[in-house]
Amino acid sequence: MKVKKALNIEGSEQAILIAKIADALSHPLRVALIHYVKSKNRVRNDVCNKDLVNHFPYSQSSLSQHVKKLKDAELFTVEYVDKFSFYSVNQKTLELFQNAIAEI
Repeated sequence: MKVKKALNIEGSEQAILIAKIADALSHPLRVALIHYVKSKNRVRNDVCNKDLVNHFPYSQSSLSQHVKKLKDAELFTVEYVDKFSFYSVNQKTLELFQNAIAEI
């Protein structure tokens, strides 16, 4: 999500944060990706592309586009090891989003 004009009003930083994350969460698959990765992060800390492709009925390229949107919104963190990408849910971003929503 791009903001064309700077918002120089009270609460604009929070508004931009809410809009950026809400945009990333606007597709049901991305919500499901967060839920899946978060549940796997509780048990183990390594969820890679292969896990996502095996779990979801979508092509690897389609999943990559959705994962990119989540990374851009800082909802996913990525650790690169050799040719593998390992995903974790960024708990700090989720908490910031929850707090921002609560203040509306």
